[in-house]
Amino acid sequence: MRASPPSDVGDSPMSIFSGETHLRILDISQRRPTGYEVHALTEPSLYLVRARVLDKEGIVNGSRLLVEENKVGPMSQLRYRDLSTNGEDIILEELIGAIKDNSELHLGFYNRANNISLKVHAFQLLPRIGKSKAQKMVQSRGMAGWQDFSEVDEACEIDSVTLLAERYLIEIEDPLNNRSILDNLIRSSN
Repeated sequence: MRASPPSDVGDSPMSIFSGETHLRILDISQRRPTGYEVHALTEPSLYLVRARVLDKEGIVNGSRLLVEENKVGPMSQLRYRDLSTNGEDIILEELIGAIKDNSELHLGFYNRANNISLKVHAFQLLPRIGKSKAQKMVQSRGMAGWQDFSEVDEACEIDSVTLLAERYLIEIEDPLNNRSILDNLIRSSN
């Protein structure tokens, strides 16, 4: 007798999606014989998913949909390489929107980031941040940390939201990345 594999179906009590509240729609396409399929990012955990919807009224690329509405069917994880071209075109923009809409959760990265090893700081996981920039960021953060992203931007002379979104996209593209901010910061707290 073989054990059945774990289910990603959104209605399952053990689903990884059970804490998700919204979908950020990346693309919608018609599915036969009935209904539509959306490619979306979940919130707050930022999983890339596909889901069925019966009624597409009010659902367009870039819209935000409440998961509890009866419009959304079961969800399953979607690999980045299976994401539609339309979805690829707007995913970074939607990641930026998700970070801004739930800034406290995502600001935690900048306030809690520490050394990963003796030679690498977590700030260096962000695109275009090297060792010296990471050290300056740690010094400017101080003991109190930052209250919002604008403080990070001003103190570190970066676009903190965009850098974080770009890093999340790297992790979504390669889910086997062994240094995952999404898994260690965002998904572990939900």
